[in-house]
Amino acid sequence: MSDADLFRAAVQLVLSLLLVAALAYLAVRYGLGRHLAFNRGRYMRVIEQLPLGPKAALTLVQVGRRYYLLVHQENNVTLLQEFDHLPEGLPFPDTPAGKRSGPASFQRELSAALDRLKKRLAGDGPPETSAKQHQSYLDGQKDERSAGE
Repeated sequence: MSDADLFRAAVQLVLSLLLVAALAYLAVRYGLGRHLAFNRGRYMRVIEQLPLGPKAALTLVQVGRRYYLLVHQENNVTLLQEFDHLPEGLPFPDTPAGKRSGPASFQRELSAALDRLKKRLAGDGPPETSAKQHQSYLDGQKDERSAGE
């Protein structure tokens, strides 16, 4: 083996190592690392997160057998809705009305939760002064729903 072949092999080795290191960094930084960090818990996991803007997002969290729809704002996290169960899958916007999966009641509840969020952001919602008052408000919402069924 000549000196030129040895030099070429060393350069290929260094370039290959740099490429592998760069790909590993990108995978951990933007791909696999974030996905694994969200779902590591034994009792809680993030089901889905939907950004609403630069400083707001909706997050669906499972805690045990319950599901919670939360809204994250700049310095605030608010519980919008609590669910016992979720439908198997939500329809995509292009899905025809006859082929939708999941009950329409979930869609109504989600729409109502988003309407309440809009009212809160506009300042028309319930005061967020204490956890007891917030839980009382949620209990009242559950009573209204069960009375309407």
